[in-house]
Amino acid sequence: MGRLTVRRHREKVAALFLLAMAVSHVAMVLNVAHSLKNGYQDFTIFYTAGTMVRTGQTSTLYDPDAQYRVEKQFAPDVHIRHAALPYIHTPFEALLFVPLTFVGYVLAYVLWTALNVALIGLSLVLLRKHFAEIAELSPMLLGLAAAGFFPIAIGLIQGQDTILVLLSVVLSMIFLKDGRDAMAGSALGLGLFKFHFIGPLALILAIRRPRLLAGFVPIALGLASLSIWMVGWGGVVHYVHYVLNLERTGAGGAIMASDMPNLRGLIDTLAGLRTDTGTSMAITLLCSIAVLWTTQRRVRKGDEPVLHKFALATIVAILISYHALPYDLVLLFPAALILLGEAISENTRLPAAGLGLLVLFFLTPLYVLLWLLLNQFAWFGFLLIWFLFRLSHSASTQESILQKET
Repeated sequence: MGRLTVRRHREKVAALFLLAMAVSHVAMVLNVAHSLKNGYQDFTIFYTAGTMVRTGQTSTLYDPDAQYRVEKQFAPDVHIRHAALPYIHTPFEALLFVPLTFVGYVLAYVLWTALNVALIGLSLVLLRKHFAEIAELSPMLLGLAAAGFFPIAIGLIQGQDTILVLLSVVLSMIFLKDGRDAMAGSALGLGLFKFHFIGPLALILAIRRPRLLAGFVPIALGLASLSIWMVGWGGVVHYVHYVLNLERTGAGGAIMASDMPNLRGLIDTLAGLRTDTGTSMAITLLCSIAVLWTTQRRVRKGDEPVLHKFALATIVAILISYHALPYDLVLLFPAALILLGEAISENTRLPAAGLGLLVLFFLTPLYVLLWLLLNQFAWFGFLLIWFLFRLSHSASTQESILQKET
């Protein structure tokens, strides 16, 4: 069988698998369509925050009672909710949603979803144009990969903001690849409303490319200043206490460490410890430092392409984060495309381990089982650790080959 024939066969198999996952996502949307109209999804928190800013209630942005009063105005029929679905995002992010509050909730959600779909398309175009590893994938296969990736699907369904952060990461990768480190930092800084991911990501990358901070720090300071202007110093301090308290108490069951595919979730689930205990926090901190130290050495000494460097750093940023949920794995979509490219390449032997990781990473039933049925998505963290090991090993192997050739 010729190489071209092998590649076409693999593309067909991959396309059929991804199509099946995409169809399951369409079925999910149809199944929850009625709930989406009534305001059950996470977009509620953004619409609430935007409404509060527009109507002069910014000073009470993190008041649960004030949030709930606003939510009841446009989503009165959410029977499972007897308190506010809490807005725990940064103050400045609320400004993004102010324009959407000039229309009704359902239309605003449709517009936000349409914008996110457009941003996914833009991210795919940019990735395919600027990175050879992804350029080999056909536009059809890329589209199916996006449609068949559960974190993207659930991010769209929930009306989350992670797809916007993905675009900032993609732009940063492009600038870094072109040697425009400061611009890369600025682009990355635009995603700081997910500061618990973007902050560690920037620090890891800056170990090898310190000029990235020249663009990142001014954006970070500007957004912090904007937040202070909106809610005041007292409001910022209250925001920190508000978020930490919700994490500690679980927000009435809305926030559970067992749902988090990070080190915090794994340690809590494996040891059966409460995440607010000193023992659990100490173990999580030590493990996070170990993973961060190992990766920063890899990034500092390694000579892998920018796409692989970002993939390594992003996985680590998610693993060491204090809060992560399935839709946050949208940030790993470029890394998932690396796996997909390796799987269909006619120049690879298609190792069983890599194929298994790829299938599990795109396998929607696994996400549904662990997250929606068992409330044990923390176990997915082992896949991230496996993915991190594979990328690190692959990069080391490539370097050894290059050294032998030279």
